[in-house]
Amino acid sequence: MIKKLYDFRQVQIPSALLQAQVTREELDAELHRMAARFTTIAPTNGPVQTGDVVALTFEDPAQADGVGRLWANVGKDFDEIENLLLGFMLEDRVQTRYAGRQVTMTVAGIKRLQVPALTDAHVPQLGIAGVSTLTELEDELFDRLAEGQRKRKFRGIMGIVSKAVMENTEFELLEDGHPWYQALHGQLMARLEALAVREGKSVDEVLPMAMRMPEATLEESRQALRNMITERARQAALGQACAQESGADLGSEESLEAQLERYSEYFEEAAYAYFAPKIQVERN
Repeated sequence: MIKKLYDFRQVQIPSALLQAQVTREELDAELHRMAARFTTIAPTNGPVQTGDVVALTFEDPAQADGVGRLWANVGKDFDEIENLLLGFMLEDRVQTRYAGRQVTMTVAGIKRLQVPALTDAHVPQLGIAGVSTLTELEDELFDRLAEGQRKRKFRGIMGIVSKAVMENTEFELLEDGHPWYQALHGQLMARLEALAVREGKSVDEVLPMAMRMPEATLEESRQALRNMITERARQAALGQACAQESGADLGSEESLEAQLERYSEYFEEAAYAYFAPKIQVERN
């Protein structure tokens, strides 16, 4: 499939795509998410805030003791009463409509979720291997966030790399009878046939829609399909060539279709392995 492979490592990447940062706010948000595992709920006198759980009592002849009880999750919008309680204190009363009648309810209790500030004592309970102190946890979370930043930056890098490699690599002509063409064509046709069944139409009728060319002629859509097959075959060829060049063993697959998919994945993996370490992530 390839006459001459263009070395993707030659591609010049804009400096902006090789720089990223993790802010203090992002790190604190992750620490808060971890701290939320140790949330407790404790009584408070008020005033009621969003997120509080409020116990309300009211006269209710249907109850044995004549007292009805209701728990309200303030700010959750489960019930109209929850929107009336902000700022209320213990023993305050509120007029509202409940169960089809006007009632006077009394604030009988207020409980508040409390998220503690993380300490070294909390960290071992998180069960993160090799992390036992708050400092180590911050380092671990920074590494996770930094990896996320690298992956986001790499999406832009991969677009540039793919374009350059496709334009500068010399490919052999991919003809209809080539096994790779037949395998990829079979994959796409199976998807088109499934779509046609769902839509109650023929494959030719759904082809323009599937190719996102609703105004195209049937022949234009077929040509777009052929171009797509060629593009996917070239991506697979690049992955295969990169694997052979590096001596990587991609393993044996059950079908040619599975092999082609693995080859395509390998090209991106090889590019990521090369460029990701070059993305500098600052800790701000």
